[in-house]
Amino acid sequence: MSEQEQKKEKRVHRWLRTGFVVLVVAVALGPLLLLIAYTRDLNLFEQLLSRPEQEVETLPGATQRAPYTVQHLYRYCDHGAVYAPEDVPPELELPPDALVEMALALHESKTGLEKIISYLKDTGGWYVADVRAGAAGPHFTFTHLGDLCPDCAQRYYLGIFKEGDEERIAVYQGIPPQGRVIRVTAYSVRDDLREKLETGDPFDSLDDLDSILEAYTS
Repeated sequence: MSEQEQKKEKRVHRWLRTGFVVLVVAVALGPLLLLIAYTRDLNLFEQLLSRPEQEVETLPGATQRAPYTVQHLYRYCDHGAVYAPEDVPPELELPPDALVEMALALHESKTGLEKIISYLKDTGGWYVADVRAGAAGPHFTFTHLGDLCPDCAQRYYLGIFKEGDEERIAVYQGIPPQGRVIRVTAYSVRDDLREKLETGDPFDSLDDLDSILEAYTS
């Protein structure tokens, strides 16, 4: 082998040894470098996500929504509904001041519920049916449970009241087949009128009750 070829071979061996050393260093330090890079990216990501709390300003002239809604439900009819406070019909009750003050206190000051238990006394049939967290504070649903909606409370019908094996004609308030019994008469149910009474025979006013019963008992 000539001297020139020997020098060339030595250069090749030198480059191979250098490449091997670089490869070993890269394999050894690679995971550490990835961990450092990931940690730096993670810290940067956390910094980007961490934002100072900002107070929400209400624009001039904007109407702020009340922190509660009003719900009316009924035992003897299915005409319940949910209203914004300003949309509650005049014939329906509004929540008592104690509940409204509780909602405002929690909404404005974020006071804990345990500190305002006194507001929950003497609520007159009203219940806190739901509390939901919102960006502007908690929002409440105040529910009142009544017997009948205002429309059904002005309707009546004759039906059958069963007590054991005995069946009597009864006066119901509401719309058939629902409603509540307000009077049980002494009159038994005749077979020829049973189907009509089972369906419910509506009438408009209690003033007409005597004449209507006469038709069922004569």
